[in-house]
Amino acid sequence: MAKWIKAKRLSAFTSFAYGGNPAWIILGADGLSDDIMRRLSHDLNPLSDTAFVLKEDTSEADVFLRFFTGSGEINFSGHTAVATYFALSGENVVKMVEPITLIKQRTKAGIQQVEIRVKNEKVTRVTVLLAKPNYMEVDVNPNVVAKTLGITANDITATGLPFDVIACGFYDLIVPLKKLDDMKKISPNFALMDSMCTRFGVQGVVVFCTETFEQGSHAFMRHFAPVVGVNEDPISGASAGSLGCYLIRNRMIEPSSFSRIVIEQGYMQQRRGKVYVHIECTLDQILRVKVGGYSVLTFTGYVLAPDEELFKTISV
Repeated sequence: MAKWIKAKRLSAFTSFAYGGNPAWIILGADGLSDDIMRRLSHDLNPLSDTAFVLKEDTSEADVFLRFFTGSGEINFSGHTAVATYFALSGENVVKMVEPITLIKQRTKAGIQQVEIRVKNEKVTRVTVLLAKPNYMEVDVNPNVVAKTLGITANDITATGLPFDVIACGFYDLIVPLKKLDDMKKISPNFALMDSMCTRFGVQGVVVFCTETFEQGSHAFMRHFAPVVGVNEDPISGASAGSLGCYLIRNRMIEPSSFSRIVIEQGYMQQRRGKVYVHIECTLDQILRVKVGGYSVLTFTGYVLAPDEELFKTISV
């Protein structure tokens, strides 16, 4: 039977309404099938991901989150995870106390610690602990990558920086460019990119430069993930975490006990936002990677979860 479910829409990793990455959060999603969650995500948020909040039945965590795109479930989504706790403010799902609330969330990526900053009973910042970075050795031909991005191989090799494949959530091929003008020239062939990513065993492509729109930022990046049904993600928290690891690994930022890295995204889609990446190192080893930021509520109400039996009848 179809039922009405509470839902909120937020602009994630931004302090501007309708900036950043759009995130739909579905509260009380228990009992929804995977197919219904996928269909809701496709209809509500064809641009990006949707988070579904479910009851946590174990003592390991405080809340259980599942993430879907229109193509299906993904293990983790940084921007929707951050947006979720702004959405849960005042919902009595997670007890939030000032000034900092620490909780654990369970996702398909595992158990993760979340830091929620609270002031005057409102959430002001959310930071999520990501997985420690994993690296993959891939033989990457600059000509192949350039072709998928609609630029020249020289645009890539001019930086003198290497390719890298890093995962703090899922594997991204990280591609350096020299300046913002090069970033603006990108015109991806998503069919070719999908094929390339599948061949390499990666889920996305991060393209970045260290020229930025605003002072105080360390890099500007664009994120492409046609493999998971998102051609260009306005802002990706997990991929920003991977880029932060790349900057540390290649000594573009010196490793230290605590590095705060600001990654700009979304500016070329009129959805500007920032991800704050915190990386803790010791003896040149990355110990912890966290991503955090703001979110702005733009809608609260109810959506109708479709009748699954009706869909089964239609599909027959």
